[in-house]
Amino acid sequence: MKTRTAKLAVIGLLAAMGLVAGACVPPPPPAPKNWSLKATSITSNDSQDEVRIFGACVAIPNCDDEAYLIHIGFKVTIGQANSAETWVVNGDKINGLSEGSTRVLSGGQQAPITFKNIQPLDVLDVFNPNSKLTVFGTYIWAAEEDTINSLSTGANGLANTFKSVLNNLLATATLPSSEQAIIDLVLNALFSNIGSLFKIIVSNIPCAGLCDDVLGGAVYVGIGAGGTLGTTLNSLLTGVTVPNINIPLVDVPPDVLGGGIFTLTGTKNYTQTFTGADGQHTYSFQTGPA
Repeated sequence: MKTRTAKLAVIGLLAAMGLVAGACVPPPPPAPKNWSLKATSITSNDSQDEVRIFGACVAIPNCDDEAYLIHIGFKVTIGQANSAETWVVNGDKINGLSEGSTRVLSGGQQAPITFKNIQPLDVLDVFNPNSKLTVFGTYIWAAEEDTINSLSTGANGLANTFKSVLNNLLATATLPSSEQAIIDLVLNALFSNIGSLFKIIVSNIPCAGLCDDVLGGAVYVGIGAGGTLGTTLNSLLTGVTVPNINIPLVDVPPDVLGGGIFTLTGTKNYTQTFTGADGQHTYSFQTGPA
């Protein structure tokens, strides 16, 4: 009788150990999402392409702008070595944009950029070794076409350099255990170091006013968080702004004139004004599920 009881006790202990072991198995990571950012409209507040004499616009060849956007997209997983990716997206031209007019954009004019397979981590996922937090986004250039498209070389050169910086700063980092520390890590990595990086990339060489012009830049950053974690980060991000970063002496890369920070909790809209190169364009941007 004692032997049978002892055997049953061992079996019960083994079963309990099995249950505990099963409970300790990390759950699978959340299903990934595709996220995008695109322009939805543009307003020409001040034509960049116009030449005025005594207040009158002289058409050389016209007084309208041919605006377009360039994205330098980026994506990196915190704590995953060499996970950084960067790429360039060129939007279609918005022809004949007269001063004071607003256009609703569609198709390639929106310059949509898509970030694929972003896991929307929640609170418990952060502590799961099978899940990694992804930071992604874009450095947008608001451009206006002239005669020589001189911007592609600079954009691609910056993308290559930016990839190395992201691998050094975030791909090798350890994910903090608090929501505020996560935000601090992302902001410090990007905006405490991004200015010095941008200042060393110069490509828009003098070409007698014939090169495409850049009115300014903006940085939009996504944090791969959803659920309660995303909602908490949204609260902590209230009032947090992307700083203006002045890049002296050069036109390319352009000054950072603001931007935004968002999570995967839902669609978000932004209004961004780019002022530079004797012009001003205001874009509406939308970020959300792709």
